Amino acid sequence: MIENSENSINYVMKKASENDVKFVRLWFPDIFGNIKGFGITVDELEKVLKDGASFDGAAIFGSERSKETEMVAFPDPSTFQILPWRPEGPSVSRLLCDILHKDGTPSALDSRNILKSTLIKLKEEKLDFYVAPEIEYFYLEDSVSMTPIDDKTYFDQIGTQKDSGSDLRRKTVLDLEKMGIPIQKYHHEVGPGQQEISLRYNDAITMADNIQTFKIVVKEVAMSENVFATFMPKPFSEFEGSGMHTHISLFKNNKNVFANEKSISGISKQGEYFTAGLLKHVKEFMIITNQWVNSYSRTAASNESPSHVYWSTIPDNGNLVTIPNRRSDSEDSSRIEFRLPDPGCNPYLTFAAIITAGLKGMKEKYPLEKPMESAFNKLDEKKITSLKRSKRLPENLGLAIQYAETSKLLEEILGKAAFEVYISGKKREWQLFSEQVSEFELEHSINL
Repeated sequence: MIENSENSINYVMKKASENDVKFVRLWFPDIFGNIKGFGITVDELEKVLKDGASFDGAAIFGSERSKETEMVAFPDPSTFQILPWRPEGPSVSRLLCDILHKDGTPSALDSRNILKSTLIKLKEEKLDFYVAPEIEYFYLEDSVSMTPIDDKTYFDQIGTQKDSGSDLRRKTVLDLEKMGIPIQKYHHEVGPGQQEISLRYNDAITMADNIQTFKIVVKEVAMSENVFATFMPKPFSEFEGSGMHTHISLFKNNKNVFANEKSISGISKQGEYFTAGLLKHVKEFMIITNQWVNSYSRTAASNESPSHVYWSTIPDNGNLVTIPNRRSDSEDSSRIEFRLPDPGCNPYLTFAAIITAGLKGMKEKYPLEKPMESAFNKLDEKKITSLKRSKRLPENLGLAIQYAETSKLLEEILGKAAFEVYISGKKREWQLFSEQVSEFELEHSINL
């Protein structure tokens, strides 16, 4: 049974009063990471903080929603924030919620609860997991024309068009900081209209909450300027896709477990085991980090996206994991960069998958294979063919489903109930996609 302390309830009520809050939005993710929610007035807030609020819990099933199932949205007081894009008074706030059954037990389909359960396993090992994502997305003039708002490219400061992207990024960063989400850096990415904002390191639950809020803030700020923002992994065939490179580190007793600059890999044995766990099991959980049909257009393309199961000490086309050199003045900067996730993933489940696979590698002491020492695009055809046979990631959602549905590890990550609903949803998506006739098919086959 979850309970909120009197101190935490009083804190929220005080903040609500100081900020002239009238409306409160209760947010929660469905099993696929889409933010759902409903609103209450401030008059109901104290009661809801104590008892939660009933709602149709079938909403957390996402595309697999069927009959109504009454559940309880139970707010986490630590997530109380004012929405900066709404009027200053009467203002609107938000709280992220855990999902409970009517008897107070956590729902097996609550993504937040799945991640919390995974973190308990880390706590048993006295480990703390920290993560920092680099989140990419596109600004478009609208969702119909799909025209990028600028012609700028990587780190450009000035383009031939109005620099509205810089203004949008600035407003977004200001709103994120108002909501307590610290930013490490931001810049224009490779594609026209493509942006990247990097969030500062945080614990897994806080970061997953922050990513969900980040996406809403980006879209709200864009809409306020009549611009459309999309986190679609690969909206253009001719341009780079959008990823969510994820920097990972583990701490024990406030010391970085991955730190060991004298090793060949640049990290400790424990860090190597963790990395080996990701490499060994990635095909089983790729359906989590890259869950949409469109996700595989990004990883299948011959560009900067990861496509093969290997690691390197330098970023390169195709590599799944980069182990960057740490700064000489800080062992805390020792980390693993997992390059596979895209911004369309459910961050709660993605972090749960990363932790579970990495922890399995540590417990069973998986040996770390040798790094890729040559740039992928400079390999000879024989080597590339060999890599495709042994190291190629699943090239479409259908193949990812085949790896996932027989995976005991994935069922362990999600739990049996969530596993069945998730796989069912992905099979439904793949079937619907497979039934469609694409422009490519018409262009190349209409004269048959």
